[in-house]
Amino acid sequence: MTEKPSDTSNHQRLKEMYLHLTPNGGVIPYGICIDCNDHIWIASKGGLFKFDVAEKKVLFERKNPFPKKMAAFCQVHYHDQKIIYAMTEDHENTIEFRVFDLEGNMQHESFIEGKIQNMVVAPNGDIFMTKQPFSEESIIYRTSLDCPLDWEEFCVIDGNSFQTMCIFDDCTLAVATVALPVNMYAKQSIKWIDIAKKKIVGSFATMGREDGQIYFPRAMRKYENDLIVMDKTGRLQRFDRQGNMLEISAKIDAYLGNGLVIQNDHAIITCSGIVLNEEGTTICDDWLERLRLDGSTWKSEPLPSS
Repeated sequence: MTEKPSDTSNHQRLKEMYLHLTPNGGVIPYGICIDCNDHIWIASKGGLFKFDVAEKKVLFERKNPFPKKMAAFCQVHYHDQKIIYAMTEDHENTIEFRVFDLEGNMQHESFIEGKIQNMVVAPNGDIFMTKQPFSEESIIYRTSLDCPLDWEEFCVIDGNSFQTMCIFDDCTLAVATVALPVNMYAKQSIKWIDIAKKKIVGSFATMGREDGQIYFPRAMRKYENDLIVMDKTGRLQRFDRQGNMLEISAKIDAYLGNGLVIQNDHAIITCSGIVLNEEGTTICDDWLERLRLDGSTWKSEPLPSS
């Protein structure tokens, strides 16, 4: 069954978008974070960028000269006056891991075997990383920002792949998993991991496109006391700690959103897709979308009330 055509996002969203990334080289964005000065950092195939959104200005850039050669899922996070950045070239099997200060000065550089899948940073400075699967075993690795050299095997799962993650609280890590081999019919769930015990202690959700189901989560973020899950359908679903779906907090078109950060009551989403420009020509475009987490949608029809 084919997807229904979009009613609003086939056009280039120049008037609606929060920030246009393509003209600055931020092509195919994935990771996003906000620093203590409310500046937005973007990790994209085009490189690492720091933006003053209010002024629509680039404050720092570390461009990749050949974006098409970069692998998916580059990551960026802010923690304690530092920017943690990870990326991989597509044909290499090496993660380039770097730490910068807020001016863009590099403070640490190291190289890790594998391809980046996802990365999160805990309030205590612990860094958790997943890699793209290459066997029937998937591993979450952990290190400390104080000395990010010794990556320990934190949690291992067989027959599934750890995907996107979220630090839910000081004791709990939320991780999306998908059964191997990964395909459109693969079973999926979100698992709770006890950080102290280094083990899976719970699971919720199943694969699907219905409310309460998940379809390849792209990003997860803590919001108030709950978990926001953005998947390939474009839904931002809100789940409580028991795994109950509370509402669809926001929605964009399917397959466009890659990364997510929450600022106050808004979701800021990295988007990339094929659109029609003002001349009616098909182009690839990259931008940030900003939606209030109150059931907002960019479609013409409102979301049904929960």
